[in-house]
Amino acid sequence: MSTHTSGQVYVLIPSHNRRDILCATLAKVRAQLSPEAARLIVVDAGSTDGTRDAAQARCPSVEIVDGHADMWWTATVNHGLKHIAKTARAGDRVLLMNDDIDLAPEALIRLLEASDQEPDAVIGAVNIVHRSGEEARVYFCGGHYDLRFARHKANIPEGTPWRAPASRFLETDYLYGRLLVIPWRAFEAGCGFDEEAFPQYCADEDFAYGAKRRGFQVLVDSRSVVYVNEATTARFSLSFGRGGWRGVRKALTAFNSCYNWRQSWAFSRRYAQWPVVYMLCRYGIIFINENVRTPASR
Repeated sequence: MSTHTSGQVYVLIPSHNRRDILCATLAKVRAQLSPEAARLIVVDAGSTDGTRDAAQARCPSVEIVDGHADMWWTATVNHGLKHIAKTARAGDRVLLMNDDIDLAPEALIRLLEASDQEPDAVIGAVNIVHRSGEEARVYFCGGHYDLRFARHKANIPEGTPWRAPASRFLETDYLYGRLLVIPWRAFEAGCGFDEEAFPQYCADEDFAYGAKRRGFQVLVDSRSVVYVNEATTARFSLSFGRGGWRGVRKALTAFNSCYNWRQSWAFSRRYAQWPVVYMLCRYGIIFINENVRTPASR
C-alpha cells in the first residue's frame, strides 16, 4: 500500500446509481491508497439506490458530496472540485477516476509515481479492454489531433494487443477521464471542465487539450493501466446496418453519445482551423468506417 506524502492527494469519483459497482471500486482504491495517502471523495449525483449509505459502510473514510440527479458527468466533477477547492493548495493533486473501472495492480501508485517524475503534467492511464478468454487489447493510449481534416493519429491504435512500450511516457493531445492525475496548479492556471459545452462527453479531451495549450505537459503513463467496463459504457453507432436511421439519429443527438453533433461542433469551433471542414471530415470518416469498412454484424 502506498504511503505517498508529496502534497495532498484527492481521489475524486463522480457516481450515480451504481451502488455495488462504486463500492467495489472504493475497496480497490483503498487497497492501493490508505486514508493517510489520499482523501477519497465521491460526488453522489442524486442516487436513489442507497449509494451514500452503502459507500460509507464499505469505506468509512470516504467523503460523500451530495449532488443532484440532473447533473451529468462534467457538472458532477465540477461539484467535487468546488468541494476540494476549500482546502486545496499548491502542490496538491487530484486523481480523477470513473466509478466503473477495474484498476490494474498498483495503477494508482504508478500514476502518482509518474506525477512525481512530471509534477507539472496532466497524466492519464492506459485504457485496456480484456474480455474473458481473449488477449488484452488497447482501448486508449493517447494520440494527436489533426485539427484540419480530423485524421487523428493514435499512439497505439485501438484494438491492438497490449504490450507496454519501452518508454514510460507517451505524449498526447487528449486524455480520457477514466483515470488521470491533475496538478492543482492546472486549475489555478485557469484549466477547467466546461459543463456548458461538454456536459457528458469530450469534457475530458477539452480539459487536456486546453491544459496543453496553456503550457502543461499532457502525457499517458504506460505503467498505469485501467480496464474498461464494457457493460457500463454507453454504446452508440453511426452504422445504418446496426441501428437503422433511428439508431444513427440517436447517436447524433443523444446527450450521452460520443457522436453528439452539438458537442462535436463546440469542440470544432473552439479548436479546429476550419470548423465546418473539420466536422464534415470527422463525420465522413466515421460514416465510412462504420458503414463501408466495418461489417454491420460485428
